[in-house]
Amino acid sequence: MKNRGHKIKFRGGKDANKMLMRKLATNFLLKGKMETTKQKAKAAQSIVEKLVTKAKTNSEADRNFMLKHVTIQSMVKILVSQIAPSLTKVSSGYTRIVSMGQRGTDGAQIARLEWVYPVVLETEKKIVEKKQSPKKEVIEKEANKS
Repeated sequence: MKNRGHKIKFRGGKDANKMLMRKLATNFLLKGKMETTKQKAKAAQSIVEKLVTKAKTNSEADRNFMLKHVTIQSMVKILVSQIAPSLTKVSSGYTRIVSMGQRGTDGAQIARLEWVYPVVLETEKKIVEKKQSPKKEVIEKEANKS
């Protein structure tokens, strides 16, 4: 009897599909949210869920699995040290897909993939701090001129 396996099929072929899924997973883990087509969001969601589950146990085999599915090697450290600890209380269902409607140009269904529980990365904190500091300097300079 033939077992039904879940295959990720997009236009590019086997290698292009693998790379697409790696890029989608990496970008989602870095940004924390992602807007894409509904089919790509569903495929990326399954990979992200598996990666977070593996990051929580963090054995050598799990690290190899994560390296196989993520393009940036430092992303494995971020998964293990920042993302997994914030999701330790939950056993599954880390992400959700929210429908956004149709795209205007080609009518494709657009969806947003996001975390169900808040996950804040240190890199995001640094970016926010850098963005806030120039504004403070500009305000202080304007106050000194007056």
